[in-house]
Amino acid sequence: MYISQTAAQSIVEEIGREINEHINFMDQEGYIVASTDMARLGTLHTGARRIIEEKLPELYITEEMENPTTKMGINLPITIRGEIVGVVGITGEKERVAGYGNIVRRMTEIMVEDSRLKDHRKYDRRVRYRFMEEWIARSGACYDRSFVERGVRIGIDITRPRRAMVIRFERYSKLSATQEGQRKLEEMESAVRHYVDREGILYLREPLKQICLTAACEDAGIGKLAENIRKLLWDKYEEKVIIGIDSVDGGSIHISQLCKEAERAAEAGRPGETVFYKDLYVELFLKDIPDEVRAEYLDKLFPGVGEEELDAFMKLIDVFFAEDGSLSRMADKLYMHKNTIQYKLKKMETLNGRDIRTPGGAAVYYMALQFYQNAGNDMQFLFRNL
Repeated sequence: MYISQTAAQSIVEEIGREINEHINFMDQEGYIVASTDMARLGTLHTGARRIIEEKLPELYITEEMENPTTKMGINLPITIRGEIVGVVGITGEKERVAGYGNIVRRMTEIMVEDSRLKDHRKYDRRVRYRFMEEWIARSGACYDRSFVERGVRIGIDITRPRRAMVIRFERYSKLSATQEGQRKLEEMESAVRHYVDREGILYLREPLKQICLTAACEDAGIGKLAENIRKLLWDKYEEKVIIGIDSVDGGSIHISQLCKEAERAAEAGRPGETVFYKDLYVELFLKDIPDEVRAEYLDKLFPGVGEEELDAFMKLIDVFFAEDGSLSRMADKLYMHKNTIQYKLKKMETLNGRDIRTPGGAAVYYMALQFYQNAGNDMQFLFRNL
């Protein structure tokens, strides 16, 4: 069939709404493959078959010509580039439907051609996706000549140094749980794809992430791209993303390694952040630590502390490190008196005997902060296990 059954059904429903009549779409053998009258799907339309076999410009089925599978109405060939690719029929009396004939035929031809082009683009995109998946799975040593030539045929030069970026949606799990959320995800993924396509950037959509491969550039250049994508998605959809970027300032041909680094960076980031792999240290192994171990660590450091109080302590610790332990700057940022901050730090020390203002204590609390912040939307595991 020239177009998919889904596309054909969409066409007849759209035209049917416009003219308020039953519309049928028949394939190149005369079978009804789409209709606003669902009972007729899959049946042979003898009038459509006559149009195809005899190359008729149109055929009106009179009341006398009706049979169990062919009803009164006008039927016209759908011609694309000189070839009859199907037949469109409008059910009804001649006086009522004849005036719609040529208009409906032309509308159908335009919509079929548009659908065909979209299908071709989707097919081309799938071919590129499959190639990119294979490319990313390989190491640079496996780029034989035939593989390089395959890339050239679809417009991808794998010998060029590149940079890798991985994009993750903060609320992916929540959005994917509903039809409305899935539509929003599709729209956002499409928005990213269209944006990077215009920039000449290679794009691959995977279930939990999107991968962008840019031309070789400095950190500032790929960082600006990340900022533009984050702004696009926030301004249009009010959704935050986490973006991870590889460590190779200037680019590399070892795409597999670049993508692994960008993926690890994205996993370590928080919503709204752009994270470079080269800036990761402790974060590199956080994801490898089981939830139960992280919960045990926090329970040992903050025994008997509830969710709300733990969150308050973590905000205090976060500001402590952000301001290098300066009580004055912490007071300004938290809108508290310095004595209040000292009291809270001392209270925290009484829980476990660890003073955050000492090197050893700072290391312990920094690890706790990383465990807490990198739990993200999964924070409830802490309180299930405490």
